[in-house]
Amino acid sequence: MNEVRVLVVDDEPVTRIITDKVLQAQGFTVRSAESAEAAFALLADDFRPDLILLDVVMPGMSGYEACRRLRADARYEHLPIVMLTALDDQKSIDEAYFSGATDFITKPLNMPLLPHRVRHLLRSAMTFQQLMTSRETLLNTQKLAGLGDWTLDSSGALLECSEQFRALLGIGRPPRPASALLARVHPEDRARVEAARAGLRGGAGYEIEYRLVGPDGAITHLLEVGYPNSPDAPPGAHGYTQDITKRVEVEAQVRRLAWFDPLTGLRNRSRMVELMADEMAGPDGAAGVLNLFFVHLTGLRKFALLFGQARADAVLRAFVERLRRFLAADAAALAGLPDDALAGVGLGRYDEADFMLSLPGDHSLPALARFAEALLAAIAAPLEVAADDPGEAFSLAPAIGVSRSPADARDVHGLIHCAMRSAIRGAVEGGSRVVFFDPAHEAELAARHLLERQLRVAIDHGDQLELYFQPKVDALSGAPVGAEVLLRWQHPERGMVSPGEFIPLAEQSGLIRPMTDWLLARAVEQIAAWRAAGLTPGRVSINMSAHSFYGGGVVRLIDEVLARTGVPASQLVVEITEGTLMHDHVAALQVLNALRERQIGISLDDFGTGYSSLGYLQRFPIDEIKVDRSFVTDLDTNPGNQALVSAIVGLGRALGLAVVAEGVETDAQAGHLRRLGCHILQGFLYGRPMPAADFATYIARPFRSASAS
Repeated sequence: MNEVRVLVVDDEPVTRIITDKVLQAQGFTVRSAESAEAAFALLADDFRPDLILLDVVMPGMSGYEACRRLRADARYEHLPIVMLTALDDQKSIDEAYFSGATDFITKPLNMPLLPHRVRHLLRSAMTFQQLMTSRETLLNTQKLAGLGDWTLDSSGALLECSEQFRALLGIGRPPRPASALLARVHPEDRARVEAARAGLRGGAGYEIEYRLVGPDGAITHLLEVGYPNSPDAPPGAHGYTQDITKRVEVEAQVRRLAWFDPLTGLRNRSRMVELMADEMAGPDGAAGVLNLFFVHLTGLRKFALLFGQARADAVLRAFVERLRRFLAADAAALAGLPDDALAGVGLGRYDEADFMLSLPGDHSLPALARFAEALLAAIAAPLEVAADDPGEAFSLAPAIGVSRSPADARDVHGLIHCAMRSAIRGAVEGGSRVVFFDPAHEAELAARHLLERQLRVAIDHGDQLELYFQPKVDALSGAPVGAEVLLRWQHPERGMVSPGEFIPLAEQSGLIRPMTDWLLARAVEQIAAWRAAGLTPGRVSINMSAHSFYGGGVVRLIDEVLARTGVPASQLVVEITEGTLMHDHVAALQVLNALRERQIGISLDDFGTGYSSLGYLQRFPIDEIKVDRSFVTDLDTNPGNQALVSAIVGLGRALGLAVVAEGVETDAQAGHLRRLGCHILQGFLYGRPMPAADFATYIARPFRSASAS
């Protein structure tokens, strides 16, 4: 092949430029056009390409129409035309081939592979041209293309055939009886093939695809085209048969990409919607009854933040295996459903953390409830975080929303919406529960979404949010040594919104990071204001969520705020939970080391409630551990908590870490903690969370020694 000319037709300049350069680097001569109209102008100017790369969606004439016009011109009837598109649904794929495309490539293009695809198509085009011009070339080409020709007599017996045809059907040399041509045809296809060949005797040609079964059971897919002989030729027929197994496999792969989720192998959303719509339409247009179980994995986002996306993907595959095992087991019997109730069940992935299970049939509400509870029981157990650590498990807290058609919705999107809303309600309530769609719940969900929007506005404007500070005191002297900064939301209509309501909402909606960024900036600015007024607030602790800690930019933000305000970095303490450290040990260590280099304190919050590992206390640069309030509440009456707190304090002292006890409400608790050697106390005994002005007054007044009490 000498000069090879390629015409690239795409309205995207970047795609044209990159494609041109990649192909030119491989020795191709490339011309490009930004539209189908411009391409036809090039062709009219005597540019004769050997192959056309044709975008589907362009202003003006579409790629489909351009392909049809090219095929109508005898000069381009056999020219390789490759359709380029980001559309990968079945309708788009079918229309590309129906328009006459030689091949179909989805965007974004795999540029290293593109020159090889182009060369392959050009070789195929050359082979086909040789097939048309030379019988000798035809025989050689048949071996390459898996194509064999044949001639039948008037009874359907084989008179002549190529070697390739004999190899395809596994038969001896002709003549061969008609029955020999059917011997290896798949039983399900045999009657159809026999009828098509019989039609030749009546003057009807055919084009069919059918399967052969090899001696080893292997399936070969064939395309066969038959023509009756012309009236001036002897009675009989002729045609060709081609091995299209690879094409069928590629088409199956395209369908898998278009219809199935690559991670789990389940049907994807578009395929599920299509099948569910057909099910709801019912036979002959009569509305069918369909029940939808929408499974939302409440804990998946947290899991991915803690352990990384690779582990999250592995856990998702394990979760899907549970779904499959549930359906393979006697799930129908568990719910009291008919034995064949699961025959038409559909299972698919809706998006990252959501799955759909569709169950056709008019089943009673108690039966559907039993089925949903059995499903929940099968999937709710904690999953192992990693195969190499079987002792570590995590619950994805699945919430199942159930909706029914036509009772709850008459179209597929409405049905999904109802089930999804119910699942979200279950997730808000903590997950691991089943919620049937109830129109009365819609008002509650609408109120929650309204509150989310209002919280977003509050974060953007900042005038509704206020910092509160809870004092931390020296355990021996009672003097304030710092504070923990907390956030309060003064809603313009509802008044003070409980942190227990808006903090989880922020975490679920992704607002926690901008909210934490706002809090960090305002807290440092407040420290600067106190210092300017001659006050000494001590070290101020700021809670950092996993979203903010790992989201990138937290150290840069702290640097910027400290530089702008002039506050020493040593006055800041970043509080993180044990679970946050477990997300990514390497990334956590990088962030913590960066904070330590700046002399920012690092406090481990809620110590004793999670992993409580001595290993990570030694591995990470931690300055302080906080004893969770649950161990302090009944410290003076619970020997078990006394022993646990004593161990935590001893561990902290042995490692040179400060120990903070939170939730201190009584003198008895404070005295016990002092005797155990706890360094810093925090709780209502010393002060409730208070606005900045009140905290300024608090730190300005004198304190008597707590040890004297």
